[in-house]
Amino acid sequence: MSPTGEPLDRFLARRGQGSWAGVRQLIHRSRVQVDGVATRRYHQRLLGGERVEVDGVVVADGPDTTVLLCHKPAGLACSRDPDDIPLIYSIVPAALDHPDLHTCGRLDRSTTGLIVLTIDGAVTQRLTDPAGKRWKRYRVVFAGRLADDAVERVAAGMVLPDDGTCCRPARLREVDQQEGGGRCTLELCEGRYHQVKRMILALGARVEALHRDRIGSLELPADLAPGQMRAASAAELAALERDA
Repeated sequence: MSPTGEPLDRFLARRGQGSWAGVRQLIHRSRVQVDGVATRRYHQRLLGGERVEVDGVVVADGPDTTVLLCHKPAGLACSRDPDDIPLIYSIVPAALDHPDLHTCGRLDRSTTGLIVLTIDGAVTQRLTDPAGKRWKRYRVVFAGRLADDAVERVAAGMVLPDDGTCCRPARLREVDQQEGGGRCTLELCEGRYHQVKRMILALGARVEALHRDRIGSLELPADLAPGQMRAASAAELAALERDA
């Protein structure tokens, strides 16, 4: 817990008492008591050990599951639109599901690897804000052949043919070209629409498989098989806080 305490609405939301809007309504209607005293302050700070009740029923504390790590398999959309099924939310364990759960950014349907889900908008802002320059690492399998000057063009900041805005300088590494295709690693600190695929195409090849295995300082956990999801540990949360 933060040394300044946890806001009451966040505590209730993560303990499954409803959506953010729902728990704030509970507080506003004086249905929540802290140590026997009704409160209408949803930002009231809990320092630990307080007795929190909703309509007289104690809400027990428990592990913080507001941030989830997922090894996304191919075929799932990072969307809430039922027209896009199958969705990534179909693999959320029942015990971790929440009406406000959402992905921090997106991986397209065919892309696999590390993605973060949360109910906390502040976490989403930290992970997706371009000003944060949080590097993300992608393993790429491509068909065709990358241009001879691909590494230099990526490092300088590419202008994509269908977008006049220059990409931020990126890192193209571990290029292994063979007859008809190859592999490489691409690290980006921004997240434009289908950016990896568009960059590789502009460099003369075509992405056939794409896998993200790092966000900032956090590596895809070795214990997460494709399709699995779990709450982030304290060490993993700390890694997500750092830029890399």
